Amino acid sequence: MIATKKLLEAQRLIQLLIETALHNEAFKHQLISDPIRTIEKVTGKSSNLPKGIRIQVEDQSDPAIIFINLPTKPRTQTLASNL
Repeated sequence: MIATKKLLEAQRLIQLLIETALHNEAFKHQLISDPIRTIEKVTGKSSNLPKGIRIQVEDQSDPAIIFINLPTKPRTQTLASNL
């Protein structure tokens, strides 16, 4: 149950970040240039990402480009428990 709660919290956070970035250009640039610090400001918490794990934010808002993300094995559990 705890993992499910953390996963839902992570999904809500990601949705908040996306919505804010779509409506606030300065926030979007901040999120792209320094995602960890930006997320820490939004949540008021330090991130506890494992060593070697980073967050990369890409601006995929250009309608003239089709973006394809090639994922690794899912790390949602790691992300959810460390944000």
